[in-house]
Amino acid sequence: MKGLGKKLSIYAMSFLVLVGILLIWHLYVTIWNVPEYLLPGPIGVAEQFVAMVKDGTLLYHAGVTSAGIAAGFAIGSVLGFFCGYLLSKSRAMENALYPYIMVIQATPKVSLIPLFVIWFGLGMGPKLLLIVLSVFFPVMANTITGFRSTPRDYYDLMTILGASSRQTLYKVKVPLSLPIIMAGLKIAMVQAVIGAIVAEWVSGKDGLGYLLVYGSTLYNSRMLIASILATTVLGVVFYMVIDFIEAKVLFWHESQNIVKEGAL
Repeated sequence: MKGLGKKLSIYAMSFLVLVGILLIWHLYVTIWNVPEYLLPGPIGVAEQFVAMVKDGTLLYHAGVTSAGIAAGFAIGSVLGFFCGYLLSKSRAMENALYPYIMVIQATPKVSLIPLFVIWFGLGMGPKLLLIVLSVFFPVMANTITGFRSTPRDYYDLMTILGASSRQTLYKVKVPLSLPIIMAGLKIAMVQAVIGAIVAEWVSGKDGLGYLLVYGSTLYNSRMLIASILATTVLGVVFYMVIDFIEAKVLFWHESQNIVKEGAL
């Protein structure tokens, strides 16, 4: 009961902070008579948000963005994991390939979108490629670090037990590297959402990024802020999905025990 009361008090404080922000926002635009095209009030934004949900506009564009994020994240994560696994096994291969991977990572992704548009046209192609590139590096880097962070004693134990290479991989390498890999997936998910929105800004025909550009073109601040809120909610939902998966996969890890103890 004590833990439940503490959690409820935390939620109550968070809610009061939100109410305070909305109240300050409303008073500011009302007292100073701020033009709506510069900053609409929270009530107007809420009305616009509800209207866009009712007519299906927001759900459609959010669905397009979500599909791109999910597909790009899945492809980039798989490629990053397998590439990280291969590089972690060979220091020579890593030294040979890592500089080129770093060059790709250091290149501003936005500058590549016009080239992607020439190659693949407008729509899902450039967005998917940008998301994959955004996701690939953090997953690969954390996979390499995770596999190389396994203590040598575990390998010696598996050798004494007569375990095969596959058994060592699934029983030791993967489980012990998962905390670091999951941290990389969290970073990658944030990058995926950013990549999707940026790609839709530049080359999208639909999606929340396109909706942001459309609202800005019309000087419709209500639509613009409602779309920003939808983008924020989408990013939080995707991050929470990864956080939920981490809690289920790493239930045995001390990091999850710390989280549970902090919530009590």
